[in-house]
Formats: sequence, structure tokens, C-alpha cells
Amino acid sequence: MSTFDELKKMWCKHQEAASVPAAYDQNAIDKIVRTRTKKNINIAMQYFWAAFTLQIIVYAMLSNVMIKYGSDGETLLLASLGVVLFLPFTIVLMTRFKAMAVAKPEGDHSENSIYTYVLRQQKLLQSFYNFKRRYELILIPLASAIGVFLVFKLYVPGGIETHITGAVITFVITLVSCGAAIIKENKKNFEQPIQQLSALLQDFQQK
Repeated sequence: MSTFDELKKMWCKHQEAASVPAAYDQNAIDKIVRTRTKKNINIAMQYFWAAFTLQIIVYAMLSNVMIKYGSDGETLLLASLGVVLFLPFTIVLMTRFKAMAVAKPEGDHSENSIYTYVLRQQKLLQSFYNFKRRYELILIPLASAIGVFLVFKLYVPGGIETHITGAVITFVITLVSCGAAIIKENKKNFEQPIQQLSALLQDFQQK
């Protein structure tokens, strides 16, 4: 049974329970569609707030390193590279999610308007997800390498040169941990919402 068939069935049951003729009400169906669309976008927004908070922490830590150890050229260069590395991700994150947050059905909330609204949200979410998957292939390994190098250089006596094995193990553990977390967040915050929005769009086309 399609999503729209389920929505119509739910609407008819509601109308019958209220002792009102169970006629198909386009406005009610559209309201349910908007609610389900918003629900899926809100799931994606959970990622936005978590990622935004994490990036603020990263920028704060790197800025602290730059200020505290800026007299060392190598440390300053790596910390600056870390900031530059995260900037494109932050910019795209802010741009795409702001567009999703402010998007609303246009015009008279007709069926075509609702379809355009759902389509725009689905495209924005899919676009960021595509960017995220590609950019993280560069971001995560480089950011992990910078983080491990700085930690060993600043806080471990002897640095990486003295603890090559420990640094490599730390780097691998970091990559595996980040990879596992990313796979989980991708499925929850992107793949499932995108699939739900795509299902709504398919139901619109089959009506």
C-alpha cells in the first residue's frame, strides 16, 4: 500500500469516528504530507545541530593551539590547516540546512505546491548528503592525522618520532571509530529520511 493510500485511509477513519462524511479532503491530506515531510527534515536537523556543535569545539581547540603554541611554525601551520580543512564543510552545512529550515510550500498550498515543497527538501537533503560522503573521504583522514600529530607533538614527550607505533595505532582507532559513527549517522539522519521523502514524491506521481 502506498503512502498516500495509507494517509487517505487514516483520514477516512478519522472522519468516520467524528461522524462526518468520509470524503477525500485534499487540504487534510496535504497537511499530513507536510507533517511527515517536516518530521523527516527534523531527523536530518538533529545531525545539523550535533555537527555544528562539534565544529565549534574543533575551531575552539585549534584556535587555542594556534594562540598558545603559535610561536612554533609547524604547530601553527597544522592548526591553521585544520581550520581551513573544516571551513568548506561548515559553509555547505550552514547553507543547505538553512535553506531546508526556511523552505515552505508556496502559493495556495495546492497539490503542485506541496509536491514542489517536498521535492525541494528532498533535493537539498540529497545534495548535502552527496557532498558529505565525498568530502568526508578527505576530511576524516586528514583531520585525524592532524589531530594525532598535534596531540603527540604537544602532549607526549618525544612526539611521534619516539612513539611511531602508538601514533599509528591511535590514527587507525580514530579512523575506525569515526567510520563507524559516520555509517550510523548516515543511515539514521540521511538515508532513511531521503527514502521517506522519495516515497512521498513517488506517491504524488502515481496519484
